[in-house]
Amino acid sequence: MTERPADRPATGATPTREPLDPELERRVAALESGTDAGSDFDAASWFWMLMLGIVGPVVLLVWGWFG
Repeated sequence: MTERPADRPATGATPTREPLDPELERRVAALESGTDAGSDFDAASWFWMLMLGIVGPVVLLVWGWFG
């Protein structure tokens, strides 16, 4: 059986966190802040999500069973 190196933790994770690229750090910070998140879905979006995601597939299933 091989032994793990002494400088590596048993979990397999790296011992120290390497710094992120500044552009990636900026993007992660912007996502975490949520200031540019926008508003929730409007009524038309909910209608189309329900029609295309639930009603449409159910109609196709029923059509396939009995059609």
